Amino acid sequence: MFYLWKNSRIFFAIIWLLITVSLGIWWFLLGLKLTNTVAGLSAKLDASAASESLLVLERQSRMIKMEGTFFLSMLLLGGITLIWLSYRDIRRNKMIHDFFSTVTHEMKTPLASLRLQAESLQEELPNHHENKLIHRLLKDSVRIESQMNRAMYLASLTRSEILYIEKTNVRSVFLSVGEDFPELKIDLSHLEDVFVPADRKALESIFKNLAENSLKHGKANVLKVISKKQISNQILITITDNGTGFDGKYKNLGIPFQKHGSTSGTGIGLYIIKS
Repeated sequence: MFYLWKNSRIFFAIIWLLITVSLGIWWFLLGLKLTNTVAGLSAKLDASAASESLLVLERQSRMIKMEGTFFLSMLLLGGITLIWLSYRDIRRNKMIHDFFSTVTHEMKTPLASLRLQAESLQEELPNHHENKLIHRLLKDSVRIESQMNRAMYLASLTRSEILYIEKTNVRSVFLSVGEDFPELKIDLSHLEDVFVPADRKALESIFKNLAENSLKHGKANVLKVISKKQISNQILITITDNGTGFDGKYKNLGIPFQKHGSTSGTGIGLYIIKS
């Protein structure tokens, strides 16, 4: 129930329903009041004119009651239907998010085990051809693991989960990124050994997605990280690479499921970074 009220669509639908129904009731009562007022004034006329006026007003009063009742009923039915459809959509989305979260969480353990065994085989097999195959296996396992982490983090974003803010060493986060992308040289010589209040998992996700985009779409092999202290105890981190760059509309970057070139990609990585 708390999840239901957290959703703004349900909240605004209920507000819309209350305001619209209130206006409808006000119009309905005002019409009846005006009809009764006119009927009272008509009663003060002569008998023949008053009798004819009262018949007309009685018909108009019945018409207002019938049309007003129908209008309010349709208004109420439409509002309730809108709220029910929004609630059903929320429940369905929650089920989908929970499913993906469960699947990605369950797959992380076997993927980590597969990667560990592949690394062990790579050290033990001296044959160049076999080593090349193991390297390809490692590369694909890292790619799958990255997609799983991205899907799980995307699900947490859509559920508006609270970030766990802690004192985080930025250099250690980049070292962790370098372990996942050994083919990418990360230059940390211009990065100060600083700590920032941040969610470590969120920070790792941001930097890993940037590294993957540089490697995959920019064809870069060097990533340079520069830090510069700002006022108010803030720090500016600049990340550059030696890749081909981006030839497209920058305003479209970060839009999910929108391709920006011939390379495969969903745009979810940059969407997570922006979010």
